Amino acid sequence: MRRFLNRLVGVVQVSILGFCCYLQPIEGQDARGSDPVDPACVLPGTPAVVLEDGGAVLWVWRIPWKDTYARPALPNDAGLLAYRAAVRETGAEERYPALAVPTSGTGPDADVWRDESFNEDLAYRGVVGAIGPITCLDALLLAQQNARVPQIERPTEFLASVLRKSNDGREEVVIVFGAGTELFPPKTVYGFNIVDNYLAQGWSYWYVLHNHTRQSNGALGIPVPSTADVQFVRGLATGRGLKRVRVTNGFYSFDAGIDELQKFRAR
Repeated sequence: MRRFLNRLVGVVQVSILGFCCYLQPIEGQDARGSDPVDPACVLPGTPAVVLEDGGAVLWVWRIPWKDTYARPALPNDAGLLAYRAAVRETGAEERYPALAVPTSGTGPDADVWRDESFNEDLAYRGVVGAIGPITCLDALLLAQQNARVPQIERPTEFLASVLRKSNDGREEVVIVFGAGTELFPPKTVYGFNIVDNYLAQGWSYWYVLHNHTRQSNGALGIPVPSTADVQFVRGLATGRGLKRVRVTNGFYSFDAGIDELQKFRAR
């Protein structure tokens, strides 16, 4: 979404379950070894289909929350596991991948890449947010997109809004998932009208999640919001009360509260 959100700058308008507290290495797991799976890491049922048009999809799940979703865990999804194995085979599964600055990242673009590097440094040093192994729900949603468009062959990004509400002492979440078949999802699947409907019913805008695809040099995507992402989510926080932001690259995920992003640079 790093490049996708660049297009949005001109038009875009702690959690009680605490994702950040789960962002720790998985006991006994070697990032270069095999991937253990958790049979409890599943999405129940099928999503409500709001839109399916020319490869673009907008899906909605409303499901009971369970703590497994926030823990470092992988679903037993053959496609996702194959993708991770292929990336691992290249040796590209670094926890803190270096930002690949293009040759055009000089001259007028130099300030942009300087700010991207500034934000990356803050995140990698733990000054802003936390980066840890991908959590169950992040992996489940990436697996959904990978099943539609194999990521090793055709990198694409998805955008997911996660809302929550307590009903009779039971925590529920709504997941609004949008994606296409090109690198960036089309505006028709952002799903903010659906988010607004749930907000009007008293739901809380818990977090927004998107993925960063592999970089042009084959390295993993940077698990840090881009400067354009920062501008985008700040707008969502102001206009819709967004609480947190997450970014995943399929191996590691970034998580931070909106207030923490004040230290990041935006454009």
